Amino acid sequence: AGRSEFCQALFGVTRPSAGTVTLSGKPIAVRSPSDAIDAGIVYVPEERGRHGAITAMSIVSNISLPSLKVTSRRNFLRMAEEFELARKYAERLDLRAASLSQPVGTLSGGNQQKVVIGKWLATLPKVIILDEPTKGIDIGSKAAVHAFMSQLAVEGLAVIMVSSEIPEILGMSDRVIVMREGRMAGVFEREGLSPEALVRAATGNKEAAA
Repeated sequence: AGRSEFCQALFGVTRPSAGTVTLSGKPIAVRSPSDAIDAGIVYVPEERGRHGAITAMSIVSNISLPSLKVTSRRNFLRMAEEFELARKYAERLDLRAASLSQPVGTLSGGNQQKVVIGKWLATLPKVIILDEPTKGIDIGSKAAVHAFMSQLAVEGLAVIMVSSEIPEILGMSDRVIVMREGRMAGVFEREGLSPEALVRAATGNKEAAA
């Protein structure tokens, strides 16, 4: 459908063939992930273990990695500030671990996802893109991620969620964009949204799910 590719283009991982990005009414140029981060756009990928975290490194190192300018002075890392930053977001996300020094690879899928989300929240973004944020995690962790996403939206952060689960889309979204073959196939507001409408747009079949 091109959903992940679209999000990767927003984050500067890939180059778009055309189009512009506007944030807070102003056009921005995103040529790389660093440009996106500087503009306030962050991306939590679908494959968190491969692309979202360095699983052999500790929780604290993963969370602080994009924020080294904050936790360093004159190119020297200040470990106390690094741990304080990691502790803040670990507590906020209710991360379950023996210690912040624990390798991310030893955590459950849900807690790994919290580490990846935490590291980007530490950059104080304006927009967070979550690609299949509850894929491969247990029901309890899924509910926690959903609750936290709702809280972020209440606080004014723009949340873009990519999901292939219709109940998740219906339960979490204010606006839904359906993509098919790399193009927008439909835009729906929350009011009146139905599974049948989403399936029809996704398949291109007006009779589907009728």
